[in-house]
Amino acid sequence: MKKLILVCGVALSLVPLLTAAAPDDFSTRSQSGWFDFEDCAFCETMTEDPALLAHTTWENHPIKNGMMNIMTVDPAYAPAMARAEKKMHALHEKVQSGDVDPADLQLCGHCKNTGALLAAGVAVEEVRGEAAVVSLFTSNDPQVVAGLHQQARRDTAEMDALKNPGHNHAQ
Repeated sequence: MKKLILVCGVALSLVPLLTAAAPDDFSTRSQSGWFDFEDCAFCETMTEDPALLAHTTWENHPIKNGMMNIMTVDPAYAPAMARAEKKMHALHEKVQSGDVDPADLQLCGHCKNTGALLAAGVAVEEVRGEAAVVSLFTSNDPQVVAGLHQQARRDTAEMDALKNPGHNHAQ
């Protein structure tokens, strides 16, 4: 269950950052493949409502023992986000039950890396408030914390590259 929460939380945290970048001429796939909201089995659920991305915001920050995601969704688009989350959870359940082999899923680089971090024992805590969803991804293992910090930096750089297509800031 922790893996589902992390994968979904991370996937959901990506959408708002992408939409905050450039809602009107926005690419849903990064040049490096780190983000792919068109073909990633988890992320594609967030593009079923084309307006959802433009009405979601996201921030990603390294913290002492991991990383923190902050996501907001315009209240009018909360039902669309709930549908996307429900589909991601259903896919995760199929993976957990063995009905779906994760090796058969097409995943973006972000979701692959997130899965590896989860497998390394990342703890996930989610706080759902009226204004935002805050997700904490933490570990006591210094190597895993370094991986989470790297994930936070890479997510930010890749999103910056999506916002500014003429510059490649991804690491």
